[in-house]
Amino acid sequence: MSADQLLITLWRRKWIVVLTVLVATLATYVVSRQLPKVYAAEATLFVGNTSQSTNDFEAIQSAQVLARTYAELIQSENVADLVATALPGDETAGAILERTSFRPISDTQLLVVEAEGDSPEEAADLANAYAETFVSYADDELSAETNGEVSVADRAQPPSAAVRPRPTLYAAVMFVFALFIGAGLALLRDRLDTRLGSEDELARELGVPVLARVPSIGRRRLSRSREQRFLEAFRVLRTNLAFLSPEVPLSRVLLASAAPAEGKSTCSIALARVMAEQGRRVLVIEGDLRRPALARLYELDDPALKGLTHHLALGWRFEEVVHETPVPNVFVMPAGAVPPNPSTLLRPEALEHLLAEASEWADFVIVDSPPLSAGADATILAHAVGTVIFVVNHRRGSRAKVTAAIRQLRQTEASIAGLIVNEMAGSEDYDRYYGEADPADALPESLATRPPG
Repeated sequence: MSADQLLITLWRRKWIVVLTVLVATLATYVVSRQLPKVYAAEATLFVGNTSQSTNDFEAIQSAQVLARTYAELIQSENVADLVATALPGDETAGAILERTSFRPISDTQLLVVEAEGDSPEEAADLANAYAETFVSYADDELSAETNGEVSVADRAQPPSAAVRPRPTLYAAVMFVFALFIGAGLALLRDRLDTRLGSEDELARELGVPVLARVPSIGRRRLSRSREQRFLEAFRVLRTNLAFLSPEVPLSRVLLASAAPAEGKSTCSIALARVMAEQGRRVLVIEGDLRRPALARLYELDDPALKGLTHHLALGWRFEEVVHETPVPNVFVMPAGAVPPNPSTLLRPEALEHLLAEASEWADFVIVDSPPLSAGADATILAHAVGTVIFVVNHRRGSRAKVTAAIRQLRQTEASIAGLIVNEMAGSEDYDRYYGEADPADALPESLATRPPG
């Protein structure tokens, strides 16, 4: 995934990131405020050397070494036992050592005893008790052997604030982590989400414009008013196609989709009808040789009907495989007999000759292709036709499949004019429009066979 795609994905899923950051940061802050407060107090010991030294430098060096030695000895359980005895209560030496720490201050003769407690007074009492106990222990047990003396340089005072928890610091750290967590969740959600999203998101992600937004309609016979409202989306498409190339108008397009049940045949028939309204002669070529549907939709169910396969495989003349439809100025070249291997018939030179002849015979040619997931047929047709209108079903389409199909089409060097977003949600005036077996390629008979009027 490129940096641009990453940013687009994060922006599309920005609410996941925002909510993750807010929830994690606020939860960390609230929970940390509920934790028990811990206070820390420090008592400072001064370690001196009573041995005779030739100069002050040697005396100071010797005392500093002795301070580091005492920093190790002060942590012994023997000293901790003495502190436990001196303090009220029954706290063990191990528990006391868990609440205390010791460190010599670098390049000095000072040794710091830090103690923690549930209250400021408890922390200060422990630090002072430990310091005073060690002073006595060092005088009684260590001074004779080490020639050192220890005294309390600074007694511990009750602290004014707790050292733990620190809600603001914890929340700030969680804020940073939550940004990465939120971004990860957003990317995971985007990968698992197969929906197309809004039409604007779809157009931005695919890099092609939306040429038409087709509402959902019912499978039953349409009323005149609802039929015209449905066809109005394709009149918008007709206008947009005219503006795509105003100087050299388009004469042929291929309608493609990523998968079955997207609505190519429906859109092919509707586009042909609105093109014919302007008095053009329109030819619809059925490029889907695997699951042909146009002949049935146009009520041309004659088993002996000749079509594209007869022209490509048997050399039938162009006029013999073109048939009139009930819609004035609209003609169809059905698939004909279904061949065992359609890809072998779709030879580039044969397709170029067919499309050239079709463009001379008709004012506008529409090729209804099979889905790109069905094999190489759609890719071959797209390269031959040159201009592709990509049909996506807003309710059933998969974003991953659509993206892969668009990428596949771009490798053919075909020009993707734009998108038809089919079966748009949010239109309460139209019922669902596809059937069970192959719903998107089903069309109410009124659209395919009723003459305009």
